[in-house]
Amino acid sequence: MTEKETNQLNKILAFLHSISERMIQDLNNIINNEDFGLIKPHLKNEIKNLDFEINADGYSINLYAMDSENSQLGYKKILSDYPNGIIADNNLDIDVDDYDFNNSSDMERMDNFYLKLESEFINWFVTCWDKITINNTKYKFYISYHDSYQSFDLLNETWIENEEK
Repeated sequence: MTEKETNQLNKILAFLHSISERMIQDLNNIINNEDFGLIKPHLKNEIKNLDFEINADGYSINLYAMDSENSQLGYKKILSDYPNGIIADNNLDIDVDDYDFNNSSDMERMDNFYLKLESEFINWFVTCWDKITINNTKYKFYISYHDSYQSFDLLNETWIENEEK
């Protein structure tokens, strides 16, 4: 990564650190108050998984309550004061004008930046997750990026294939 990319990543990480307490509070409230945004309240008994999903376009986080057949029972936005995503709403993304889209070296460098950011973002979320108190462990909890084939099992702290859920 270039110095500019490293500085931007550090700026993003500093901002994430600055909102960690808010994330921990939001997670605690949602999980322990069972505020899963259910379509119908009686569906609570059908929940098997609670899937956090990161949208890499802006880095918003949504929670989906899922049943045993992987059908969505509800939806809840995490840190809802960032409707377009934590990074997008704070103008923290890299400047794509710094890259020549016809230059494979530039594209590889940009890809490497985003791979590092994805990894750091998951690490930040897991660090926040590890600081919450879960009163009820009858659910399984996962986090993944939208349209990825793997999820991170938050209770067992391991990556799994989505089919294993």
